[in-house]
Amino acid sequence: MNKRIYQADYDAKTVKFGYFVGIPFTHLNMKFNNYFMNSANNNYAVSSPTTIGLKLGGVANIQLNDFFDFRILPTVALYNRKIDIRYIVPASTPPFEERKESRESAWFELPLMVKYKSLRRGNVRMYVFGGVRYAIETNPIKRRNATQFNSKASDFSLEYGTGLEIFREYFKFAPELHFSHGLANLVNRSSAAGTTMEGIDRLTTHTVTLYFLFE
Repeated sequence: MNKRIYQADYDAKTVKFGYFVGIPFTHLNMKFNNYFMNSANNNYAVSSPTTIGLKLGGVANIQLNDFFDFRILPTVALYNRKIDIRYIVPASTPPFEERKESRESAWFELPLMVKYKSLRRGNVRMYVFGGVRYAIETNPIKRRNATQFNSKASDFSLEYGTGLEIFREYFKFAPELHFSHGLANLVNRSSAAGTTMEGIDRLTTHTVTLYFLFE
């Protein structure tokens, strides 16, 4: 018995629209400067643990030819990135204490991607993609008034990943795995003095996101 092929004319459409939900796992990469290495402020260690957020958005997919597509994915992202600071306290046991600084923030992101897809095999097809992502924080005024660590309100990153298209009778489902590496330095020198950011020379984002797309 022949297997039923769903949406056999799918590739005849030049432009397709859909929506997605994403689960990002994100942290901050840090490079320290001489102030941190030589200061006498008893810093023991500074790190950024991985946290989980949420992404929601839409996708516009433009077919260029049989193998390549161009995609735009306007996104609203919610993050809660953190910095953990351990500093030495000689009188305590163990001889350090820990302070946590976090920043809950909402971002509007605009990824632009080129997608390379394989030939369709029945109701499935694999693909890879790559491109860039520009992001701007939507609540910077509120953040400046908070006691959280401060950083720039825009980001630019390189992004790539892979996915699997699964065709069903009325829709196409596609799980994707995205890897995003921030290229912009988020350290805000104008407000770094006297804060944790004073000892950081370079601060960049790193995010791995699991997407669920529907078209």
